[in-house]
Amino acid sequence: MEITSHCPKCQAAARFDSSSAPAEVACPGCGARRAVTIGESVLGRNTVDRCVLCGCGHLYIEKDFNSWVGGAVVVLAIVASGIAWARNVLVSIGILAGAAVLDLAVWLVARERTRCYRCETVYRGGAPNPAHERYELGLAGRFASDYDEQRELHQK
Repeated sequence: MEITSHCPKCQAAARFDSSSAPAEVACPGCGARRAVTIGESVLGRNTVDRCVLCGCGHLYIEKDFNSWVGGAVVVLAIVASGIAWARNVLVSIGILAGAAVLDLAVWLVARERTRCYRCETVYRGGAPNPAHERYELGLAGRFASDYDEQRELHQK
């Protein structure tokens, strides 16, 4: 299983494999070090039940696709559709429909990855854990750095 950790200080990414995981991972950007604790579920069953970097048990699954590419396809389809609208409405709608079909095809083909709510560590290539659900905004909000401040503001 490939594990990608993001440094909490500078957001630089460091990748390592679970089969040959180091005792600690060093940030390639700022040199900060974090301990790596590979559990039995990762080694034995190739599935994640707790984050190997922060120990958090709150993980979610998502499609493994670059969101910048997906956003660029949507923006390109909107611009092309807008330009085509002046010439032919059916071509404009066809461009949007083509973008939707492309999106569906990518969604069907893309693999899933597991991600930690707390430290945003990404796990690719592992067996799926049925205990993990899709992303939940309410649960993610609990791990925001200003959660307690925002909660106090809204309870007044």
